[in-house]
Amino acid sequence: MGREKYILVSHFCNHTQIELSFVENLHEYGLVRIQKKENEIFIDEKDITEVEKMFRLHHDLGINFEGLDAIKQLLKRIRKMEKELGLVQKQLNLYQ
Repeated sequence: MGREKYILVSHFCNHTQIELSFVENLHEYGLVRIQKKENEIFIDEKDITEVEKMFRLHHDLGINFEGLDAIKQLLKRIRKMEKELGLVQKQLNLYQ
């Protein structure tokens, strides 16, 4: 089992020019997980691409946080359905 890696949010924000408040809002809406340790905020490195994707949707397209939540839920459902469809196709291939 791999060890989780966390990145200091303030360093991430300085590097990407994404405001800290944006990441905090994503956390408040349950779109990303953050860890607070010793007055510092950390984000799981697995969530970095998710934050960047949501920032582009928010900044470039003007999608609000409720919209980002809806998009994330829909994408999650699509991925689940794609997996299920793949399994059904494999089962169908067995009978052909």
